[in-house]
Amino acid sequence: MILLFSMNHAVAWNPHLTGDAYAPNTLLVVDKKNQIFFVFSGKNPMHKEYSWQCTTGQAHGDKLVEGDLKTPEGIYFLERRLTKNLPYDLYGELAFTLNYPNPVDRINNKTGHSIWIHGRGKEVVPYDTEGCVAMDMERMLKLEKLVTLRNTPVIITENVTWETNGQDSEQSHKIIEQSIQWAMDWQIRSDRYFEHYDPAMYPKSTGQCFECFKADRKKLFNQYSWMDVYIEQPKVLEGPNYFVSYFNQVFYAPGFYSVGVKRLYWKTDESGDFKIVGKEWRSLPDDLLEQRYLAARTKELHEVIFKWVEARLAADIQKYASFYYKDAIQDDLRGINSIVDRKKQDVWGKGSLPTEIELKNITVSRVDQGFEVKFVQNYSNASGYSDCRFKTLVLAPFGSDWLIKAERTETR
Repeated sequence: MILLFSMNHAVAWNPHLTGDAYAPNTLLVVDKKNQIFFVFSGKNPMHKEYSWQCTTGQAHGDKLVEGDLKTPEGIYFLERRLTKNLPYDLYGELAFTLNYPNPVDRINNKTGHSIWIHGRGKEVVPYDTEGCVAMDMERMLKLEKLVTLRNTPVIITENVTWETNGQDSEQSHKIIEQSIQWAMDWQIRSDRYFEHYDPAMYPKSTGQCFECFKADRKKLFNQYSWMDVYIEQPKVLEGPNYFVSYFNQVFYAPGFYSVGVKRLYWKTDESGDFKIVGKEWRSLPDDLLEQRYLAARTKELHEVIFKWVEARLAADIQKYASFYYKDAIQDDLRGINSIVDRKKQDVWGKGSLPTEIELKNITVSRVDQGFEVKFVQNYSNASGYSDCRFKTLVLAPFGSDWLIKAERTETR
């Protein structure tokens, strides 16, 4: 991450950047005082990759209201790429939109819109825009190759300093932990999920009363029989009196699947605890993210299946039962009680305890009901019986665990 130590934002925001474990891969910085655009690499150690001249708003200071000719200060993200219908002198041939006003800007009643980073078709001179950040087209085309839309952050500030070898921030580490816990509390549909939010500030950034938000979310909790929330490699940035954590996210539930970028905006409450005051979601179909999600869940499900096999080999009926939903289906059996009774009475109860279970050719795929795990099973028991069959398991989340919803066995 990048640590940003700020002064009182009412005066000026002059962050000092230090690289640490939570740094974004690429960080853009606009220094308004010196009219310089920086590109930093977050890879340890953090270092400056490029710098070049830019121009910002004609008026000095942080943007407060629409039409004040000021460039906003804070943490923003590149959202969309624009190339059509751009007046060449003002915008060159390329522009990136920014997410101004962000949720904290809305809390602070800042107004305005259409703040971009864009090219120039004429000479770039200091303080020459109506609030955007502009640079010559050669630099814009270079920048285009360095950024990922909706994921690359830009710090816009009055003045910036940095060092390359900083220590990890305790505050940032806490926000990373809370972001991960927020995702888990969402997945398990815990009331603790709502404790991550500031009930006074959150409505100011969204325009929705907090009780309305809770009611809508609880309706979602009740709508789905299970939910899976996957986040990867959260990053953190500190802005002027707030933090932003952001990460790629997959949300998966029966009949619903979404992939994108989630941003959480954090401020400290009166007790000094970090609370979410706003959030943003940007849909971003990403085949590579989906592949990483499937790979992560495949690894987890492999571990579950092998523990399920261990419970069978140990003839541990209680442990075995713990791998199934209460209403699980196993071939012609319905419900965990029927499944357990069959094992106790007709299989294990008659001394036919398993002696060897080998799984081969395991595949995992996503289906509407959860994840489908297929494999070939070689089975032997104490009576000398053995067989080789195809098995299909369908697993879905249950809280923080994975349980079997359906099991089907076919003779090879």
